[in-house]
Amino acid sequence: MVSEPTPRRPNPTLPPPPRGSGTGVLGNAVRHPGGTLTLIGASAIWGLWTTAEKYSIRGLPVMTVLAASLFTAAALPWAVLLYRGGHRRPSRDQLKRLALLGLFEPMVGYGAIGLGMARIDATQASILRGSEACFVVALAAVISRRAPTPRGVGGVVLGAVGVAALGGSHALLGLGVGDLLVLAGTFAAAAATIITGRVVRETDPLVTTAYQFGFGLLFSLPLFVGQWVISGSLVTGGARPLHWIVAAGVCGGGLAGAFLMYNYAVTRTPVTTAGVLLNIIPVFGLAFAVALLGERIDVWQYVGAALILAGIFLFSEIPGADADG
Repeated sequence: MVSEPTPRRPNPTLPPPPRGSGTGVLGNAVRHPGGTLTLIGASAIWGLWTTAEKYSIRGLPVMTVLAASLFTAAALPWAVLLYRGGHRRPSRDQLKRLALLGLFEPMVGYGAIGLGMARIDATQASILRGSEACFVVALAAVISRRAPTPRGVGGVVLGAVGVAALGGSHALLGLGVGDLLVLAGTFAAAAATIITGRVVRETDPLVTTAYQFGFGLLFSLPLFVGQWVISGSLVTGGARPLHWIVAAGVCGGGLAGAFLMYNYAVTRTPVTTAGVLLNIIPVFGLAFAVALLGERIDVWQYVGAALILAGIFLFSEIPGADADG
């Protein structure tokens, strides 16, 4: 079904805040508990994804893991759309935004993070991904041309210190190529977060997720072909069936689920608040590393987790950052 262009309008799912509810994360949690809980669930899945991705690339090339993940992540929402019996096709302008969203994330974001994780461990990657909240708030401030509130700055700084503390002594050793690639992918993910805040106002979250991963898979095809030409193979001698299962099922299925939850939550929670809540991804990442990989947590990790949570509760979103324009 072909739709007419949809005019941009304020999100009707965000009612005026009740008196005394505040404008920070706690206030938004009171006004929109479903959105906040959904964001926490998405963060938990992203924390698990880091561990699963690291396991997959031990047996498969990075681009092969990305291909398997994106194929599953794109197929799942499209299957649901077809089962529902069709959907309202996005307008040309909406398709442009969805294509840009797919370019930034998953293509650039997860491509760079995957390449970085081939060089560093899953714990360090989880820690570096905690910088996404800082990127989100900074980009929102630039786009809206408004400075963050003092509470906003304080919350982000506290969260950033917490992310650094999670790294313990590793945070003092400098950044290598792997670290820089993960940071580059995280910056792309932050840009996608800002774009998502505008796309979901006009498009159903399921449609957004389907087109986002469809475009991401399409844009990633040259990377897959390049790997095949250079290496002559899409697999390695160490590949096992479980590597494929984790790459397609856990990484791909997890991405589809996490992004669907996130795209749903952003219709109910301001995008800058959503961005700051992403600070808890490293906490989940460390928890899964301990549970699944047997890694140990030292005092730095406990301190970092506490600072991240404190920063989330202190944070107050940038006034007008989620406005149209």
